Parts: sequence; structure tokens; C-alpha cells
Amino acid sequence: MQRFARIFAFLLIFPVLAGCNDEVKAEPGPDEITTAVIERFRNDPYARVAHVENVHKTNSVSGGDGVVTVMVSYDMVFDRSISDFADDVVEQSKQAENLDAAGAAARDAVDVLKMKMLALKEGGFTVGDRRGVSNEIRLVKSEKGWIYRP
Repeated sequence: MQRFARIFAFLLIFPVLAGCNDEVKAEPGPDEITTAVIERFRNDPYARVAHVENVHKTNSVSGGDGVVTVMVSYDMVFDRSISDFADDVVEQSKQAENLDAAGAAARDAVDVLKMKMLALKEGGFTVGDRRGVSNEIRLVKSEKGWIYRP
């Protein structure tokens, strides 16, 4: 009789345990994709003068071993001009009181040059302009969800 009671108890508890499954979804969701696009955009020279909006997954390819390449499209919206950012960099370099601050100003100056070169290549922009961007991002399945990996 105790054996039947144990089996019955297991059958009652099994659905509860099955509902507690914390397994990561087979494909990344919209929030994980948007987060990955924003993380990737942080390394873009335009990240200092623009932000990302309207992220859409257009396709994906499973690479096996918990890796997915996701094709995305999004809008890059310009918040400020290159000259405004350059003015901030000049002011920042004037106020640099130590080597760390001077190094940060130098990195920002390099970003200004990169943006100027990209603007020459891709065309200029004004504040409020939108540019449609299509890209691929790589996401890796982790214990806590999908994460961006360059």
C-alpha cells in the first residue's frame, strides 16, 4: 500500500516539477535580441551620437551548440551632431587632470575621427535623422538566457 501511495504522490508532484523548468527557450526572444543589438551598437563609432530604435528580427540560423546568428534590422536615430560631440571632447581634454582622463579624451577623439570618416563615406546626418541598418548578431545560449557574443 505504501508503494501505491509513493507512486500516487510522485504523479501529483510531477506536474508541479515539470512546471518549474527553467530551461532557456530554443530561440532568443525579442527582448534578448534587442539587448544584443544595443550591446553590439555600443562598439559602433556612432554610439556616441545616436541610439537604436525599432529592432526587428528578419531571420535566424542555428549554428548548433547553443549558438544562433540572428539577422536584424533597426533604425539608428541621431541625437546630436559630430561637431557637438567634438566640442565636448575638446572641453573634456582641457579639463583632464590625470592620465586616465586624458586617455578617455584621446579615445573620444579617435571616435570623432571615425565618425567623420564614416560621414564622408556614408553621407552626413543631422540631429533627428534616421538610418535603417541591417546586421547580423551572434547569440549564445547560457544558463540564464541568450547573450550577445561578438
